[in-house]
Amino acid sequence: MRTYLTLILALLFHLPSFSQNKVELSSIFEEAAIRFGVPSEILKGVAFTESRFKHNVSIEGHSCINMPQSHGIMGLRDDHWFGNSLTVASSMLNISKERVATDIVFNINGAAAYLAHLAERHQADFYNLNSWKSVLENYSGIPQGDLREFYSFDVLKILHDGIDDEGLSIQPNRNIDLSVFGENVNPENKFKNIESEDYGPAVWSPSPNFTTGAINHVFSVVHTTQGSFAASVSWLQNPDAQASTHYIIRSSDGYIIQLVREQNRAWHVVCWNPYMLGVEHEGFVDNPAWYTDAMYLSSAALFRHFSTRYSIPFSRNKIIGHNEWQNSQWVSWMSSNYPSINTGCNSHTDPGQYWDWNFYMQLVSQDTTRPSISSYSPSSSTDSVFSNAPIKIRFNQRMKRSEAQAAFTITPSVPGSFSWEDFGKTLVFKPSTLFSLGTVYNVNYDSSAMNYNGHSLRTGVNFSFVTKSYSSLNLESAYPANNAANISTTVRIIINFDTPILQSSLAGAIALEDSSGNQLGIKNIVYQEVNTKGILAFSPQNTLIQNSLYKVKVKGTIKNIFNAALGDDIVIEFRTYVSNFVSGTLLDGLEALNNWKDPNYSGSTVGTDPNATAFNIVSDEYAQGTKSGKISYMFTGTGGVCRTFNADKPAVSSVATDRFGMWVYGDLSFNNLEFWFYYNSTSNAIVPVGTLDWTGWKFVEIPVSSIGGSGTRLFHSVVVKQTANGSTNNAIYIDGIQKRPQTPTDVRDLSVLVMDYYLDQNFPNPFNPQTKISFTLKTEGLVNLSIYNILGDKVTELLNDHRSAGLHTIELNAETHSLSSGVYFYTIRSGDFYSTRKMVLIK
Repeated sequence: MRTYLTLILALLFHLPSFSQNKVELSSIFEEAAIRFGVPSEILKGVAFTESRFKHNVSIEGHSCINMPQSHGIMGLRDDHWFGNSLTVASSMLNISKERVATDIVFNINGAAAYLAHLAERHQADFYNLNSWKSVLENYSGIPQGDLREFYSFDVLKILHDGIDDEGLSIQPNRNIDLSVFGENVNPENKFKNIESEDYGPAVWSPSPNFTTGAINHVFSVVHTTQGSFAASVSWLQNPDAQASTHYIIRSSDGYIIQLVREQNRAWHVVCWNPYMLGVEHEGFVDNPAWYTDAMYLSSAALFRHFSTRYSIPFSRNKIIGHNEWQNSQWVSWMSSNYPSINTGCNSHTDPGQYWDWNFYMQLVSQDTTRPSISSYSPSSSTDSVFSNAPIKIRFNQRMKRSEAQAAFTITPSVPGSFSWEDFGKTLVFKPSTLFSLGTVYNVNYDSSAMNYNGHSLRTGVNFSFVTKSYSSLNLESAYPANNAANISTTVRIIINFDTPILQSSLAGAIALEDSSGNQLGIKNIVYQEVNTKGILAFSPQNTLIQNSLYKVKVKGTIKNIFNAALGDDIVIEFRTYVSNFVSGTLLDGLEALNNWKDPNYSGSTVGTDPNATAFNIVSDEYAQGTKSGKISYMFTGTGGVCRTFNADKPAVSSVATDRFGMWVYGDLSFNNLEFWFYYNSTSNAIVPVGTLDWTGWKFVEIPVSSIGGSGTRLFHSVVVKQTANGSTNNAIYIDGIQKRPQTPTDVRDLSVLVMDYYLDQNFPNPFNPQTKISFTLKTEGLVNLSIYNILGDKVTELLNDHRSAGLHTIELNAETHSLSSGVYFYTIRSGDFYSTRKMVLIK
């Protein structure tokens, strides 16, 4: 029991971040592997197969084939078809299903615990990864025995081939034996008798879900599965799924399975089914990593087959996405050319913003246009280029990566790595060591580079640049600024330097302290370089105390890439705000997508890049509950507007003194924020609510009297409007949309109504010998507050009594309770509420 409690306490104190970089994520896998005795390669392989290392907090019903959702980076399940691995993992960790589903650390550890359980049952050998085949097949939850191999093959193939994804790597393991897989799973094991009769490269594996005949081959439709390949094939062969598609394509290699004959009607687009062939593509719409070149090439050949066989033109009006109903141009064209087809009978948004339609149509039509170079950088005859600057070459088409990278040479030679931006149209060379200072470099890019249709460049290019010889380092600006007030207690601290930073010099050089000089934990530390400037951002590990002073200390030992030190230490002081939040009637907790629409849905959204502008329900930041709404936007010019529309249009009030508000996590973009309302059902009222000049959560509230018109106002949109000096690429979060009367009836201190249970971090921490522990109760009840040591032993009980709703503070004196120096955990229980925090006693 002691070991188990220690494990739970250790997990409870992890940093709850959903934006870990790949290096941090790798350490979470390694720790879980050690904790549960599961090879880290197995954990990583499962995560790659399920999510491509992206923590998916899925929304029920979001899959276009109505497949039950998977949960988190490890794809845990809780449904009637794939089983209840989430429930089992939750029970094994003694953590709620909601938290295991939404918290990336618990998700990985829960999956590891479940895999360890299966490994024991199947007697898997830790050192022989081939012996984990049956473990993986049982983990998948796929009920059809003949389809489970698709899942184990996907995992073991990635272990065989290896991957290096920005610091999260799986080393190639040639001891993985892929020859054991059947010919219908592994395309390298030649198959002869299972080819599709309609399309030779496909493998026939029928679905029972179709209507015989009764199809006119007028359109072909691109879909995204919102799940893994193996799970999707399993679901589409389930008679109760009431869904199917003609073909499905695997992401990793473009492998195709045919499920429904082309002469029959598949069930994939509701009332469009009689006219449309459908193809599912493995992946998730919010992660472009699934849309591989192999998948594009394989899919394009299949759709070209459709066009050739059924005379479907190479036109975006005829080759469409499931989300085409959102395209007003297509809807208008359909009303003129196919007025009998209801364009509004579909509601799904796949394949989403990351599907590269220009590239895809180029492949389908086998376009013969030769590519050309649009621009390149840097190019300078003076010493103006920083020694870590990337070299970028932009093309007017997506290029074949291997040939494009081989066409690049630099003199003097510099080791480095290639990456791609802008849907594979911009080649980026990043030196692995700094360029030499004050040196001329020449880049030659020859015309051998070609696109995926085999056409080479019109002409190459040759350019040179000179690196800077020296530049001093200065702190250019910071948020919060020195002596700033009214700062969010969840502030995102941002420090801007005027030159790129030598990242090794940042270690131990940044600190966050309270007014007593106690150093506080920080999390989500991100360093990036934008326009040759260094930007460091981080957040407090725990919510700060309202109306309190804090200091950010920046040591003068920080250096830039020219080895120039900052010099003097810099101290930035700021004071947190007193929240204006008063609880009211919740209109939307942003725990589900419901009827929120993507910004690109609205005709009011203008001047944005649709591929980088989106609305999603996420768990990386939230003010209430476990999720929030994230509005990502990218403005492409000036005067941009990003409108996120809620088709539910909740009623607010007609009383002038009533108030409407929501939590907003600011992005410091200096763009303008607006709330839009309807009155008289359809008349629009726009309320400017201020400039986005903060970071962290703040409650933004307006009186109904500020909303134009009369009668009951209906809230319908959150709008970000671009300003002249505003950021062009950023994101805000929204949460807890509510209405309330002017005067609250149940108020705690600081005029903040109790919204929920909460256990605060003790203060001060570390402490000697006294500290205070505060907690908030939503309702009156019996409260137990106890202290445990690092081994999980209960060492003292601070409280076991009834307390009223509201804020309470308990003083702890280490001498009174005979506590020695060390790490302790304090745990509160009240009804269903349970929470644990860590504190440190230093004598």
